[in-house]
Amino acid sequence: MKQICILLLVVLALTKNGSAQQRIEPGLMNYIVGAKPNNIIYRDTLYKGSTQFMRLFARTRDEELMKLYRRHQSNKITGQALGLVGTVAIIVGVGQISRDNSGVGWGLVGGGFAATLGGGYLTLMGQKNLAMAVTLFNQRYSRASIGIGVSDNAAGLVVKF
Repeated sequence: MKQICILLLVVLALTKNGSAQQRIEPGLMNYIVGAKPNNIIYRDTLYKGSTQFMRLFARTRDEELMKLYRRHQSNKITGQALGLVGTVAIIVGVGQISRDNSGVGWGLVGGGFAATLGGGYLTLMGQKNLAMAVTLFNQRYSRASIGIGVSDNAAGLVVKF
């Protein structure tokens, strides 16, 4: 019983600072991290998928943003393909092992496991590249500006966020 209480306290201590929701910063581009699909919220619009991301980043004509986006796409596609190949290799390898316990089956399982891990890593790097693109966009294009207007009988102040 004492061990269970200690384990419970350790788990509670580790999760104390966790949060259930991601903060959405108003006026900035926000990347919503998810397994699938990746989402970006910008100026009250939800962007999903590669076609919409391409249009969003292409409007800036910023080559560095486009490079990060293309890197995200290539990592994501390669990672998903490696994950699929790895999963198929594991299934075939387990079938081979159950039939005759051969070295080929063990090799397929090991190779499939390595391919699945590599695919997961590339998918995470793709998400990192998209997050870096969003951060770069916010640094370059999300600046507040102030304008003062004066007419014959009125003066005005405009703040754009």
